[in-house]
Amino acid sequence: MKKFAFSFIIIVNSLLLFTTQSDAQVMVGPSAGFTAAGLYTNDDNVYAGINGQVGVTAHFQITNFLAVRPSVLYRFGSMANSDDNTDKISLNRIAIPVPIVYSHIFPNNGILFGGVGPNFMYNLSGTQQNYYQNGNISFSGDTAQMQRFDVGLDVTGGYQFSSGLSLSLFFNAGLSNISKVPGSTLRSLDAFGFSIGWMFGSASNEQ
Repeated sequence: MKKFAFSFIIIVNSLLLFTTQSDAQVMVGPSAGFTAAGLYTNDDNVYAGINGQVGVTAHFQITNFLAVRPSVLYRFGSMANSDDNTDKISLNRIAIPVPIVYSHIFPNNGILFGGVGPNFMYNLSGTQQNYYQNGNISFSGDTAQMQRFDVGLDVTGGYQFSSGLSLSLFFNAGLSNISKVPGSTLRSLDAFGFSIGWMFGSASNEQ
């Protein structure tokens, strides 16, 4: 938890300092979408399902071709075991992807963007239903099953129209072992995601 908080503070402060010193143009707005979410274990168990997400996205245009496009998202939904659809895991999570993107501004102020960056996840709550149990997932104590924090890689790309309408695709791969069960591994994966948003503010190709 301390490592996560320390890393997050460093990244946020660096972004704020960078955007302040560079007179970055800022846009912000709501977004919503879905993701083909999954969890996979070291013994090839795969949980998969379509999850929803809602939140806020910002766009900091640093130069004509460089931007930072972070989001704060609430993700929710369930994932079923590919070998047994009665074995399900449901999670409510906060995701904070911070991609650094190539951002091309067209003369009509449309923006084509694509890039990579870290993705920070926090598990708010969860449940698991199968033959052995039907209840809440434990994140702390001697019976802990799963870590709350997950750090991963976010890859995103899309197009923002001059009207503010934004369409994007993304991929998230968790890099942390979020299992707290000794000897087991559990990692997260958003194999495919789609988001639609509306950005307020404007970018200019004259910087």
